[in-house]
Amino acid sequence: MITLLDLQKLLPDSKIYNTDSPETLQIESVATLYQNKPNSITYISEKSYQNDAKKAKADAIITLHGWETLFTQPVLAVTHVDLALIEVLNIFYPKPATTGRRGQYIIIHPSAKIGENTDIGNFVSIGENAVIGKNCRIADGVKVSHNVTIGDDSSIGPNSVLFDDVKIGKRFICFGNTTIGGDGFRYVDVNTILHRVPQIGGVLIGDDVRIGSNSCVDRGGIDDTMIGDGTKIDNDVQIAHNVKIGKHVIVAGATAIAGSAVVEDFCKISGSCAVADHITLPSGTMIAGGSGLRNTPPRKDLYAGWDWNLTFIEFQKFRANVKHILNLNKLVKKVKDIEEKLGIEKPV
Repeated sequence: MITLLDLQKLLPDSKIYNTDSPETLQIESVATLYQNKPNSITYISEKSYQNDAKKAKADAIITLHGWETLFTQPVLAVTHVDLALIEVLNIFYPKPATTGRRGQYIIIHPSAKIGENTDIGNFVSIGENAVIGKNCRIADGVKVSHNVTIGDDSSIGPNSVLFDDVKIGKRFICFGNTTIGGDGFRYVDVNTILHRVPQIGGVLIGDDVRIGSNSCVDRGGIDDTMIGDGTKIDNDVQIAHNVKIGKHVIVAGATAIAGSAVVEDFCKISGSCAVADHITLPSGTMIAGGSGLRNTPPRKDLYAGWDWNLTFIEFQKFRANVKHILNLNKLVKKVKDIEEKLGIEKPV
C-alpha cells in the first residue's frame, strides 16, 4: 500500500489538493466512479462525469489541473488523466516478472535459442532455428515453427501459432488463438479447377505491436506481409497476404484487409470494416464502423459507407437524402388517401 503523496512523487507535474496530510492517505487500488472500495483512487477526464465524480466514494480523485475546485475529496491533479491512470494501474497491478519457468510436455529443437528469463508454458513446440528473446512469455499450447524470431519482452497468447519465417520485434503481445504466417488465400481458376499458388513470403512485425484474440496475419505471396511499429490490432481481424500496415495504426475488431492493400501510418479503421485489395489508405485516414472501401481514397479524411469513397460529411448528407426519399413516399401515400376521400380523379 502506498500513499497519495507517494503517487504524486511518481507522477510528473502532478499536484495534491483538498488534504493537508497526503502522507497518511493510503491507496491500495483503483476504482471506477461508482465503486465503493476502501483505500481507493478514481479518475475523471470528461466534464460529463463531473456530477458523478462529486458523489464518488473513492478516497481520492485523479483529474485535470484546474478542476480541483470542483471536488471536496482529495485530488491529484495531472496534465493528462489517461496517461496518469496508466502509470497508476501499472503501479498497483504490475505484470508478474518472468523467471525462465518451463512447463510440462514441451518440445524445443536443439538449434532454437531461448533468451534468459523467458517463460514457456505446457504443451509448447519450438521449431528449428527459432530465436526467442529474453523476458518473454510463451503461453500454453503455442506452436512456434522454423526460423521464427520473437523480440525481447514479448508475450504469445495461449494456443497461438507462428508459422515459418515470422519475424517479430520487441514488446509484442498477441492473445489467445492468434495465427501469424498462415498461407495467403490465392488460387488460380482453370476450367473450374482451383490451383493453389504457393505462398513463399514471410511476415515482418515491428516493435510494440499488439494483436487481439482469434486474429490472423497471412504470410506474403512472394513479398512479405508487414506491420509497422506501435500498431494495435483488435480481436477477429483478418490481415491478408502482402498487406503493408504502417506505424501506429489502429484496426478494430471484425475488420478484414484484403491482399496487397497498403494502410499508411496513423490510420484508424473502425470495427467491421472491409478494405479491398491493392488499394492504399493515405496516412491519417479514418474509416467509420461497418464501412467498406474498394478504391483508394483521394485524400486523408474520415470515410463512411460502402464503395462510394464518401467523406463522413458527404455520407451524412447522403443519409439525409435517403430519409427525405422515404418521407416523400409517405407523403405521396397521404396525398393519394386525401384524393380518394375527396373524390378527386387522377389526371389522365
